[in-house]
Formats: sequence, structure tokens, C-alpha cells
Amino acid sequence: MITFKTFYNFLPSEGKNIRETVFVKEQGFNEEFDEIDDISTHIICYFDNVPVGYARFYFDEKNKRYVLGRFAILKEYRLKGIGKKLLEETYKKLKNRNAKEIYLSAQKRAYDFYKKNGFESIGDFYLEENYPHILMKKEIK
Repeated sequence: MITFKTFYNFLPSEGKNIRETVFVKEQGFNEEFDEIDDISTHIICYFDNVPVGYARFYFDEKNKRYVLGRFAILKEYRLKGIGKKLLEETYKKLKNRNAKEIYLSAQKRAYDFYKKNGFESIGDFYLEENYPHILMKKEIK
């Protein structure tokens, strides 16, 4: 069974562990934690009470838009529909805030996942920590 917990303005330990596993250990990123964690809504996805997925979103004051980030599913739980469920939960939270769209910086390896889930790309690929990313957005309906 898939369930969710939401945390506001602090990164829970389950989220930290998922992000360290996926982004630092698995993918080799170094700059994983930042001050944005302190202003974000954090969503943890549980599969049979085991924390397996994470997403955060925040309102970017400078650009006046919501931004989704650090979206991660533990490797052994991928391709089971959990990512789609986590996106849907994120949309629900955004609808409650009357958000009309959400932006994200997608890794090239995740581009097809986001495209399949209704995101459209904006511009060209660029490097973040030496890995190709692309700006994407989706309307929230």
C-alpha cells in the first residue's frame, strides 16, 4: 500500500536518507542539501510503511512560480508506478495552494518520465554538477 506524509519547512530524516542514497551514493552528486530545504514542502512516499520516495516543492519568490525538486525513488522501487503516484500527490498539494503550474530542472535520464507525465521542456539542456538537465513545466489542472 502506498501512503504519504507531508512536512513543512524542514527535511525529515526519511527524506534525507532517500536523497543521500539516490543522488549522492547512486548518482555521485555532491551539492545535495541546501537552504531551500528550509522553505520547502517535503513529501515522503511509503510503500508498505517503508520510505521509498521523496519530493519537495517551494515557491520561488524571484520567478514567482512553484518549483518541484529532488524527486527521487529508491532504485529497487522504480518502475512500479510509485513515481507517478508521488507526482499526483504533489499536484494535490499544489492545487490546494491554487498553483496553476509547476517547474522543475529534470536530469536527462528522467526526461522521458516527466514528458510521459505531462511536462514540457523549455529551452535546451544545461549542466548542473556536470550532468545534463533541462527546465520543464506542467500545468496543474
